[in-house]
Amino acid sequence: MGRKRRKIIRRRVVKPPPKVFVCPICNQEAVAVYHEEGEEYARVVCASCKASAEVKWYPAYTSVDAYAEFYDIVTGAKKVVEVPGSGSSEAAEPGGEDLGSGGEPDEASQGRED
Repeated sequence: MGRKRRKIIRRRVVKPPPKVFVCPICNQEAVAVYHEEGEEYARVVCASCKASAEVKWYPAYTSVDAYAEFYDIVTGAKKVVEVPGSGSSEAAEPGGEDLGSGGEPDEASQGRED
């Protein structure tokens, strides 16, 4: 008779979240998230194409969450949020691009009279 075999326990290696991300505009791994402790907003900037946006920072957020919001803003899945206190709207727009409808006013904003 032999002894009972021991069960082999395999440990899962948990990789830490990345600190540098891929830019959806230039496809370079150059996007970094800058957030000061206690601030309400984080700045997400691509070092290659200079696309940037300020996104709202919640207490449970990590840099991956801020990058996901930046990605949504740049790809047009989410509207650009104006940061209160900053005078220019250029700070919140990615790369200074106009994500609007080409400068034409929409029908809802025109005062239609029936």
